[in-house]
This record gives sequence, structure tokens and C-alpha cells, in this order.
Amino acid sequence: MFFSDITEILDAKVIFESSQFHSLNIQNIVVSDLMSDVLTTEYQTPLILTSLSTDQTIRTASMIDAAGVVITQNKPLPKGIDQLAQELDITLLHTKLEKFDSCILLGKLL
Repeated sequence: MFFSDITEILDAKVIFESSQFHSLNIQNIVVSDLMSDVLTTEYQTPLILTSLSTDQTIRTASMIDAAGVVITQNKPLPKGIDQLAQELDITLLHTKLEKFDSCILLGKLL
């Protein structure tokens, strides 16, 4: 699945498009609010789905070479998170949907 598919099915707002936004084919998703759990994933370039809307999420995504981050539940985004995503070249999406509903919809794409 591609980010265009994800943004459409989740009705997500694109906060930042990474350099791989249009070309990366995403095949794995990690769903967690605990970034310590995300750090243990063995998936290659996974998408992180979380309701944790902090800089830590973007930094963790960078550390595991994640495809991008989807912040769910319409959580407010902290000031500067878009700039950090740009600096680290991490796609950042924001959706009003709950994590559970987002998982169901993304599962259909996989």
C-alpha cells in the first residue's frame, strides 16, 4: 500500500510528505503508544500507527527507519512536530479515526 491509499482510506491530513511519500510501498504496520515497544520491531520500514502525538514518536520513527507515522484519535499536535518530521524526513499523517478503526481499514489495504 502507498501513502496515497492510506490518506484516502483514513481520511488523514498530510502534515508532512517525506521524500519517499509517492514511491514507498508499505507492507508492515506497528501499532503502539509505547515507543519502547516500537523500538523492538524487526519489520523493515514499517508504518507506525499511534495516538502518541509527541516528538518522541517522530524520533523513534527515524531510529527504526519507519516509512512514516499516523497519529490517530485527532490528538492535538505539538508545536514544531511538522518541522521535526521535515528535518528527519518522516511522513506524518493525522486522522480523526480511533486506532482500532484505523487498524481495521488498513488491514483491508494489506
